[in-house]
Amino acid sequence: MNRSKIYDLTMISICLAIMIIGAKISIPIGPIPVTLQTLAVFLISLILGTKKSIILFVTYIILGLIGLPVFSTGGGIQYIYMPSFGYVIGFLFAGIVIGLGSKSNKFYVKYIVSFIGLLIINICGLSYMYIIFNLYKGLNKDFIYIMQVGFLPFIIKDIFMVILACIIYSRLKIVLYKDNVEEVSLINEK
Repeated sequence: MNRSKIYDLTMISICLAIMIIGAKISIPIGPIPVTLQTLAVFLISLILGTKKSIILFVTYIILGLIGLPVFSTGGGIQYIYMPSFGYVIGFLFAGIVIGLGSKSNKFYVKYIVSFIGLLIINICGLSYMYIIFNLYKGLNKDFIYIMQVGFLPFIIKDIFMVILACIIYSRLKIVLYKDNVEEVSLINEK
């Protein structure tokens, strides 16, 4: 295995650990707990790009669904019936979009794609929550209730998380890619 693949596997593993830790730092308020997952999603997607983000988020979802307690409130196949599972699905799609934007050299693009990623996470999460509450649980909840439970308590925190992730990424990218660029240069010289 060459050094670049080892580097990629190491980065994916570290980012997966960050994702799991972000899920476990949780404050339960209603059906959707407040976690640091959104910060992790934005940061991971910016660091890894699209292809590796897809690998990471698919792995995260599979690990959770097979029963490992990686989600904010545990794991297992029954998690698909949780109102918050739509947000987890949204992480994957947000990771794709944010990862595509991470290739840009323009820093404002990273903010824009991160905010689009936040929109995607919320669309997936709110839609899924609506389906679970109304079709699965038969609670007959309207969309206003869904917004009050799954969006309004989190939007300020999530906007802050987008900004924080972009700032952290701007500081980390120097460290993350400096050694890798030097290493690739050394390999190419040989």
